Formats: sequence, structure tokens, C-alpha cells
Amino acid sequence: MNLSCVIVDDEYLAIKVLEEYSTKTEGLSIFRTFKDPKEASHFLQQNKVDLLFLDIQMPYLDGFELLKQLPTPPLIIFTTARHDYAVKAFDLDVLDYLVKPISFDRFSKAIMKANEYYQLREGSKTAKENYIMVRADYQIIKILTEDILFIEGLSEYVKIFTNQKMFISLVALKSILEQLPDTQFVRIHKSYIVALSNIESFNHQTVKLRNGKVLPIGRVYKEGFLKKAES
Repeated sequence: MNLSCVIVDDEYLAIKVLEEYSTKTEGLSIFRTFKDPKEASHFLQQNKVDLLFLDIQMPYLDGFELLKQLPTPPLIIFTTARHDYAVKAFDLDVLDYLVKPISFDRFSKAIMKANEYYQLREGSKTAKENYIMVRADYQIIKILTEDILFIEGLSEYVKIFTNQKMFISLVALKSILEQLPDTQFVRIHKSYIVALSNIESFNHQTVKLRNGKVLPIGRVYKEGFLKKAES
């Protein structure tokens, strides 16, 4: 396995340090580097990579704003000279936060974490009849699909409601749907995915779940939902 990564930093020397560390690290391949965050944003919206080293303080477009522009961001490791952005960064469920000057030992630990999460995520795709893997509460969590009641999309976040508790994760609703088995889940609205086994009743406008919650059926999703629910 080889993680493809992009480095975005307005400082040339900071990029060179990460490039040097990467050449010493097995399983890591630098795809592109950028000093201009706007150029990086355009590239990342058009190309898929596994990992992004992202500086925070940059002219014209900071790391937080760049991240918001990515509909399906890769794994994110922030690199910055500032300690005081850490809480905000981890609220975005990033993988790691490296403070400059970055030591090779600290860099290596971040890459080990990235490899571990990537393998878990890819593994969940092959075993998607049983579980999904998400980042929530600053850790990687395995959620059994049989425990999921419904999922709500909220801009960059999703709320996953299960029999036990609710999880919040920074991921697109579409990405979650791709991990779920088609025979067990259906998207009924731009903001909702429901487990077919959790539906108590429905009409052409709403779905009532077994816990009493009523969710709307979106016009775009109505035909697909009715076909699946009535089959």
C-alpha cells in the first residue's frame, strides 16, 4: 500500500522538510506540493489523494477555509507553528496536528496513524455488510450496520443514530451511503439515510421510524425509496 499525499504550505523550507521526511518513509508518495493555497484547493477538488499535509496560516486562504472548500476531503494532517489552533482543528476531526519545527519521530507517528486509519477504512468497504468505520470523538470507531437506525447529514458533518448512542463525524453523507449495504439502507432525502428495518410506516411524503421519529421524503429520492420499500 502506498499513500498518495499533497503538501500545502506557503513556506518553501517547510515543504522541503516534509518532502525529505517522506523519502525516508515507506509507503508514502508525494503527489504534488503547493505554496499557493488557492491553486491547491482547485487541484484537490479535481483530483483524489489519500493524505493532505495542510498548513493553517497562509495568505489569501488559510488551511481551515481551504478544508471547507473540499466536498470529500482526504485524511488531513495540519502542520503549523501555532499551538492555539489545535482545539479548532480537532473539532474538524482531522487525523493529526503537527507543530513546527516537526521532528521526524513525530512525523512517523502521524504516518503510522494515517496508515492504520486508511487500512481500516478500506477494510470496511470490503466488509460493508457488517460494519462501517468512522472518525468520531477523536478516535476511529467501528459501527455495526445492524445497529444503525438512521443518519442525518448536516453540511460537512453527519450524525449517525444507533441503538446505543449518536455519533458525529466529519464526512459527506454520500460517502457514508457508499459504505452501507444497498439491501439494508436507503436515502430518502438530501439530509437523511434510513435503515429499512427501522421503518414502521410511510406514505408519499414522510417515513415514520420505530422510535416514533418522522422524517421527510425528498422529491428527488421518492421514486427510488418507494421502489425499494415496496419490494
